Amino acid sequence: MPSVIEIKDASYVYPDGTQALHAVSLCVEAGEAVALVGANGAGKSTLLLHMNGTLLATQGEVRVAGVEVSRLTLSHARRTVGMVFQDPDDQLFMPTVEEDVAFGPRHAGMAQDDVERRTHEALARVGMSHLRMRPPYRLSAGEKRAVAIATVLAMAPGVLVMDEPSSNLDPRGRRRLIAQLRSFEHARVIATHDLELVVEVCTRVIVLDGGRVVAQGPVRELLNDEARMLAHGLERPHILRHQHPH
Repeated sequence: MPSVIEIKDASYVYPDGTQALHAVSLCVEAGEAVALVGANGAGKSTLLLHMNGTLLATQGEVRVAGVEVSRLTLSHARRTVGMVFQDPDDQLFMPTVEEDVAFGPRHAGMAQDDVERRTHEALARVGMSHLRMRPPYRLSAGEKRAVAIATVLAMAPGVLVMDEPSSNLDPRGRRRLIAQLRSFEHARVIATHDLELVVEVCTRVIVLDGGRVVAQGPVRELLNDEARMLAHGLERPHILRHQHPH
């Protein structure tokens, strides 16, 4: 499978001098679901922001669908990689749900018929068509999360990048989110502390610690390694504790 995201020896230093990433290398293949896990401050969110050019590597290289991410190629990166932020309120700012989902296609200069089609399809995909005329501030946390995902789906990206998608969700909203994430055919990169979600959605996991990739591999194999998990500020998820080893 071709790599839709390829990162080679990427480092990033914030303007205040804090080095958040140290020579990170990884790749994400088309259609796969990859988790980024690590304790707070490990560099997960910083790494995500490199995948659509919100941040540009201080050293090293980030390539999206074969194109190196730079100031000259930001539009390509952002068309290819759709980012769902941790707080849906960062993405929902229009008077109605429908207008929020239509915002991206409309401002990309698409024809009105295409805008309407993409808006309808994206809302239907996340089960939110019935709320299309509701103001976003009147949505539940789970509904806001679904609509935020729809705003990204409307742009038809090849990669979905999500920062803590299950945060602040009640059990019903979380189950609905997991079902949606499992149904997507996109490549998915999910930064999360919710390791139960990782087991249910992802096939591969990358562990970050101190801005470095310290381990990566199949989800069940790596997350079952309790000594390694504890060494990097994590714990073996309960869902694996209660499953038969075979």
